[in-house]
Amino acid sequence: MAKRDYYEVLGIARTAGPDEIKSAYRRLARQHHPDMNRDNPKAAEEKFKELSEAYEVLADPTKRERYDQQGFQGVEKDFGPSGFTWQNFTHQGDLEDMLANNPFLQQFMASMFGGSSGFTGRAPSVGQHIEVALRLPLASAVHGARPKLELPHIGPCPDCRGTGARHGTALEICPECKGQGQVRQVRRQGYNQFITVGPCPKCRGSGRRIIEKCSTCHGTGQRRSVRRLEVTVPPGVDNGTVLRVPGQGVQTPDGEASGDLFVRIQLEPMAGIRRDGTDAYAETTVPLGIALFGGEVIVRTITGEASLKIPAGTQPERPLRLRGEGFPTFGRTSRGDLYVTVHVELPKSLSGRQKELLHEALGEAGAGARRSSLFGR
Repeated sequence: MAKRDYYEVLGIARTAGPDEIKSAYRRLARQHHPDMNRDNPKAAEEKFKELSEAYEVLADPTKRERYDQQGFQGVEKDFGPSGFTWQNFTHQGDLEDMLANNPFLQQFMASMFGGSSGFTGRAPSVGQHIEVALRLPLASAVHGARPKLELPHIGPCPDCRGTGARHGTALEICPECKGQGQVRQVRRQGYNQFITVGPCPKCRGSGRRIIEKCSTCHGTGQRRSVRRLEVTVPPGVDNGTVLRVPGQGVQTPDGEASGDLFVRIQLEPMAGIRRDGTDAYAETTVPLGIALFGGEVIVRTITGEASLKIPAGTQPERPLRLRGEGFPTFGRTSRGDLYVTVHVELPKSLSGRQKELLHEALGEAGAGARRSSLFGR
């Protein structure tokens, strides 16, 4: 089934503010939770996911801007080829408020998040995200680029092999969780009982406790370093575009999950070239003779130079178009056009013979200009 427009899903105008977006999402989410749709829970689940996907995009200013400009294609990279999943959902605080006094919705969200012991009101464990700024020449917006980045990396300590214990020393079973790595909390609400299972705070889910800490990593089991990563910048990027590289952020301490890398593009300006969407604008100055009789001149483009044909009788300030010399649409190869405004350079002085030829060529117009000049004096 084709996706519906996100604004239509939430029932709001395209000019809606953040508070209006949140209010619409909360109202519709409560309306479509399983307690209100027990006769068709599958449909409720699909509706709830549709609402959450729309909210995930429209509540984020960067994603919303890309969606407004490029539609679903602009946010496709945020969800991947399989579409929206709950690992993409970053507005857990909004869900926690809505779940606080609703046990039916808590059970429903537990099944959707894949939990087997009750929804905890928190997202699955993920590592920290990394955001970096990347400066690129303007030509990268035409052909794309594959720059290499240097990123902070946290990996297992080589001296203790990630255990956090001094080399040669053993780990003891954590007395808090008895080696299970997890602790359970039971909470009762009316006739319902909710069991929450989470990582042990003492051993951080490892089930073992360090007796003597490693002197290199001071018991963390991790060491910071720098890693190099090549990223793909697609054609059509604009200044301020944010690219998401899944799984290239900081790993969780247990190494099971990683955050994402966000690359903010900063395009260096190019003298004499101005961008407006997929079109580019430039200027050139030609001698009077070329403007009168026509010819060709070399003009600067985004990626180099090109020959521009000047038709005979070109008027000053006339824009001429070079097809396909603009910018591509994001992620595509077809390009806009380059519009070159032509300025005509008039000679500063003329010889007597040149004046006679001009008067002869212009005829009455030249004579009229001559008489007007005399009377003006």
